[in-house]
Amino acid sequence: MARKAKYEVPPIARKFVREPNLVLDGFEIAQGETIKVRGEFGAKFKFQYLVTNTETGAQWIDCFEIIGGVASVFRSFKVDRIKRVPKRGKRAKRVN
Repeated sequence: MARKAKYEVPPIARKFVREPNLVLDGFEIAQGETIKVRGEFGAKFKFQYLVTNTETGAQWIDCFEIIGGVASVFRSFKVDRIKRVPKRGKRAKRVN
């Protein structure tokens, strides 16, 4: 049996650049953090990548919709629709 040829990345795949971090309003959103999207009421999403098309300059994010606490449906949205979900700070302990 002959050896398989090494896989080469097709030229179409090189025009999309994926970044695992996004800076939004001075805050950094890392891969796996929870975000919300304007216009998608009651839904939360798990951020995956910021994707940029190098030919046209278009940007969007890829994320998974969280249904019942589990990441399920893969969705994409424009960057201007993203809202960051602030992390809760540590709660102070009550002292009697």
